[in-house]
Amino acid sequence: MTKPAFSIYDASAGSGKTYTLVKEYLKIILLSKKQDAYRNILAITFTNKAVHEMKSRVVDSLSEFAKDTPSEKALNLMQVIHSETGISLFDIKEKAKSIIKNLIHNYAAFDISTIDKFTHKVIRAFAHDLNLPITFDVSLDTENLLTEAVDAIIAQAGEDETLTNLLVNFTMEKTDDDKSWDVSREIMETGKLILNENNREEISHFNNKSIAEFVEIKNKLVEFCKEIEAETIAQAKEALLLIENNGIDLKSFSAGHFPNHLNKIKEGQFNPNNKTYHEFDDIKINKTAKDGAIIESIIPELLAILKSIYTKFEKKNFYEAFLKNITPLSLMNTLSNKLQQIQKEQNILSIAEFNKLINEQIQNQPAPFIYERLGEKYKHFFIDEFQDTSEMQWQNLIPLIDNALSSEDLNGERGSLMIVGDPKQSIYRWRGGKAEQFIELSKEKNPFVNPSKELFPLGINWRSYDQVIDFNNKFFKFLASKFANEDYKDLYENHSHQEFNDKKGGYVNVSFISKIDKEEVSDEDSLDKNDLYLEATLNTILKVKANGFNYKDIVILTRNKKPGTAIANHLIENGIPIVSSESLLLGASSEVQTCIYILRYLKNANDLESKANFLYYLANNHQTALPIHDFIAKGMELKNELEFQNWLTEIDVDFSFQNIRKKALYEATEIIISKVIPIEKRNAYVQYFLDLILEHDLKKQSGISDFLSYWENNSEKLSIPSPEGNDAVRIMTIHKSKGLEFPVVIFPFAEQNYSQNLGDKIWIAADEEQVGLPKALVSKNKDVENFGEEASKVYNQKKEEDLLDNINVLYVALTRAEEQLYIISGLVSENSKGELPNNMATFFIEFLGNEFKEEQLEYEFGSNEKISKNKEVVSNALTIPQLSETLNPKNIKIAQRESIMWNTKQQKAIEFGNIIHEILAFVKTKNDIDLAITKAIENGLIISSQKEEVLATIYEIVNHKDLTEYFSEEHKVMNEQTIIQKQGNIVKPDRMSISKDKKVYLLDYKTGQHLPKHKTQLENYQKSIEDMGFKVEKKSLIYIGEEIEVLHL
Repeated sequence: MTKPAFSIYDASAGSGKTYTLVKEYLKIILLSKKQDAYRNILAITFTNKAVHEMKSRVVDSLSEFAKDTPSEKALNLMQVIHSETGISLFDIKEKAKSIIKNLIHNYAAFDISTIDKFTHKVIRAFAHDLNLPITFDVSLDTENLLTEAVDAIIAQAGEDETLTNLLVNFTMEKTDDDKSWDVSREIMETGKLILNENNREEISHFNNKSIAEFVEIKNKLVEFCKEIEAETIAQAKEALLLIENNGIDLKSFSAGHFPNHLNKIKEGQFNPNNKTYHEFDDIKINKTAKDGAIIESIIPELLAILKSIYTKFEKKNFYEAFLKNITPLSLMNTLSNKLQQIQKEQNILSIAEFNKLINEQIQNQPAPFIYERLGEKYKHFFIDEFQDTSEMQWQNLIPLIDNALSSEDLNGERGSLMIVGDPKQSIYRWRGGKAEQFIELSKEKNPFVNPSKELFPLGINWRSYDQVIDFNNKFFKFLASKFANEDYKDLYENHSHQEFNDKKGGYVNVSFISKIDKEEVSDEDSLDKNDLYLEATLNTILKVKANGFNYKDIVILTRNKKPGTAIANHLIENGIPIVSSESLLLGASSEVQTCIYILRYLKNANDLESKANFLYYLANNHQTALPIHDFIAKGMELKNELEFQNWLTEIDVDFSFQNIRKKALYEATEIIISKVIPIEKRNAYVQYFLDLILEHDLKKQSGISDFLSYWENNSEKLSIPSPEGNDAVRIMTIHKSKGLEFPVVIFPFAEQNYSQNLGDKIWIAADEEQVGLPKALVSKNKDVENFGEEASKVYNQKKEEDLLDNINVLYVALTRAEEQLYIISGLVSENSKGELPNNMATFFIEFLGNEFKEEQLEYEFGSNEKISKNKEVVSNALTIPQLSETLNPKNIKIAQRESIMWNTKQQKAIEFGNIIHEILAFVKTKNDIDLAITKAIENGLIISSQKEEVLATIYEIVNHKDLTEYFSEEHKVMNEQTIIQKQGNIVKPDRMSISKDKKVYLLDYKTGQHLPKHKTQLENYQKSIEDMGFKVEKKSLIYIGEEIEVLHL
C-alpha cells in the first residue's frame, strides 16, 4: 500500500498515538538509503515531557533492534515494521546498528522538539533580518512583562496630557459604577488581548489609532446613545398618541401591560429582559373591551413602531456595552509600544511574540531560503497533539510542509506529513488551539498542492479496562445531544466510541454529595458543601487503599488550582502523603521562607514581622536553651542592630547585617543559607531557590528589593519539579494531566458551572462608517443577544465553543483512568420551569436517567475488586552530597599558562622558561626573590606546589658564577625598560645592570633552541644603549630550560 503524502491519525485517548508516531518515524529512517535520514525529519510535539518520551522511544527501539536478542516488545515492533515495509528482520537489525552509530555522533540533528523550540530556532536564524540582537533571551513570563508595561504607562500620568485625562476619566467612570478606581486590571486585560493570537485579526484594525482618535470615537458613541434615546422616546409618545387619538381606553388592554410598556420607553426605562411585543397576538385585549376592533386595526402600526424602537435599542445597548470597554482599548497602541520598548531595553523577546513574528516577517519567504538559514532541509514532518497547535503555528508551518510534499529529492523520495490528534482533547482554545482546525482537515480541507491525503482512525483503547471504556463510550455519546453545532455533535456521536482491548474488568463509581438544606445552615457554615467534597475524597482514597492499591496509583484531578489546594490541605491534615504543585511550591518550604524573611529584614530593619519569623526558625533549629517564645521575645527586645547581631553570635549565627547588605544578591543569599540553614536542611527547595536568585542576579542585576517585589507577585507560581516514584497521592489540574495515565482517577467537585467565564470578552461586527471601527469589544454575557441578529449568532457560537471546551475537559479527565474511576458530584434541584442548572452535575444525573433516585447517592459500574498486579518499583534516585562551605572568590586563582590548564608535556620546558622569565622581571637583587615568588602565586602564574622548583631555578641564575656582575647589588638595575630608538622603533631588553661609571651589563632570557636571531637582537639592544652615551661592557644570553645555559657574546 502506498503511503499518502498527508496522513491524519484521529487518535482518541489511550489509542497508542505515541507508539504509532514512533513506528512511522522508524519506518522512514529504516527505509531510507541514507544512514542519517533523521536529519531530514522534523517531529513536533506539545511538551518537553512528550519530546523526551518520543526521543527515548526511538533511541531505545533502535538499540533493541541492533541486539542479537531484542526484547519481546521490540521484536513485536520489528515484526510490524517488517509486515508493513517488507524489510527483513536481519536488514532492520543491520540498519539500526548503523543509524544508532550515526545518531550518537550527530545527536543535535535529531530534531524532535516542541513547537516553541522550533519557532525559536527559526527566529534565531532570522534574528538579523528581524532587527533583533543576536544575543536576545527568551522570556516565558509574559504576564510580568505586561505588568511592567502597565505600571510604566500609569507612571506616565501627569507627564502626557492626553494620557492623563484618559486615565482620570476612566477612574471617574469606574467609581461612578461603584467599582474600584484602580484601572490597572482593565489595562492588563487589554494587554492580554494583544498577546493572544486569537485576537490578531481584530487588533490589526486598532494598530494605527491614537488615543485622541479613540476619544473622538467615544464622544461620538455617547452622542449616538443620546440621539437614539431621544428618538425612542419620541416614537413611544407617537404610539401612545395613536392610542389616544383613536379614543382607546387604556383599561381595554389586559392588565394595562401594553401601555405600561410604552410608558416605560417614554420615561427612558426600557428593559430588554422584560416582555417585548413582536406578533399580533402578543398584544392582549380584555374580552369585555368595547373598543377591541379599533385596537386590532391599529396593532400592525403599533408593532411597526415598536420594531423600529427595538432595533434602535439593540444599537444603543451595543454602543453602551462597547463604551464600557473602549478606554482600555484606546491604550492598546501605547501598551504595545511600551512592551516593545521594555523587550528592547532588556534584550529579551517574549515567547508570545514568536508566532506573530514568523507570521508577519518569515512565512512569505521562499521555503528553500528558510531551509538554507536553518541549515537543514526537512522532507518529513510529524505533528503530535495537533488539536493543541494554534492556527498561527499551523499557518507558519504550511509553506515548509507544502514545499516538502510537492518536491522530490535526488533519490526520488517525496516528502510526507503525519499529524496525530484528537479534537475531543482540545482544551487550549484560550491560547489558539482549536478543535475546529483538526475537524476541517479530517473532512475535505487540504491546504497543500499535493492532493494525496488519508484519514486513519486509531480505534482501540489500549489504556483502560473494559468497564471504564464502556462507561466513557456511553456517557460521551449521550453528551453529543447537548450540542446544536453539527460538527461538535458528530464528534461525540460518531468519533468517541472506542474498541475494547483484552483487559477485562475495571470499575466506575459515580457518587453525589447530599444536598444541604439552606434553611438549616447558618452563614458561618456555608462552606459545608466543600467540606463534604473533601470528606468524600478522603473516604474514596481510604476505600481504594483498602482494595490493595498504593497511594502512588491514585490521582485526584481538579478543574483549577483552588479545589486542589483545599484537597491537599485536607489530606495532609489526615496523614495522607501527597504530591501536588501546591505541596511542591517553593514558598511552602520553611527554609525558603526564612531566607525571604531575612532578605526582608535586610531591606527594612523595622520590619518586625519578618524579624519575628526568622527568630522563630532560629529558635527551632539553632538553640535549645530557651523556650521558643522566650527566645523570640528576647530577640525582639534588642532594637539596636549591632546588639542584636552580637546576641546572635551566642547561638553561632555570626554575620554582619551591614556587610551582607553590601553584597550582590546571590552572595548575600549564599551567606544567609550557610549561616542560618543547617546543612541537613539544605534540600531541593533551597537549591532551586538559589538557582532562582542566581538567575535574577546575573540576568536582571536584581538587588534585594527588586527580587522581593518579584517574589511577592510570583511566589504562588514557583514550584520545584515533581519527584518520581514516591508512594503518594498525586493532585493535579486536568490540563496538567493531559497525555498521562493513572491506575485510579478520582474526580471530585464535578458540578462546577464551567459556562460562567466571568470577565470574558467577545468581538462584535460594528458599522465602520458610523463608529469608525469594524469590530467592537464587549463583555460576553446574555445581553449580547439583545444587540441584533449578527451579535446573537456570534454569542451563540461562542456558547457552543464553551460547551465543547468544557465537555472536552471532562473527556480528558475521565479518560486518564486505567482501572478505576471515581466521580464525585453534587445533587442539584430543578428550577421553577423544571430545568436542571447548567453544570456538570446535570450531565451525570441526566445520563443515569431512570436509574437516578435522589435518595441513592452512589452508582456503580463493574466490580471494585483490584485486578492489576502491583509493580515493584526500584528507586534509582541518587543523593547529591551537601556542600558545607560557601565559595570565597578570593581563593580562586586563574591559571594563565596552557601547560597548567591542560597539563601538556610538549611545551612544558618552554612554559617553565617563560614563567621564570616573567618572575625575574620582579627581581632586581637577591633580596627580591621571595616577594617575586609570592606575587607569582597570587597572580596565578604558578601554583604553590611549583614554588620549590621555581625558587631553585631562580637561585641558580642569580648565584651563577658567570653572572656575578649582572646581579651585583652595587649596580642600578632596569628590568624590561623601554628604549625608543632614533628610527622610532621600540626595544625592551630584559635586564640592564648599570655601574656608576656608566658601564652596562646587558642580559636577555630565552627559552627553546639557540637561534642566530637572538644574537642579532642583543646587538640591536647594544647599539640603542650606546647611542645614548653608555658603554656595553658585557652582554649575555641565558637559555632557561631543564638546565641553565649562559652564552656570552
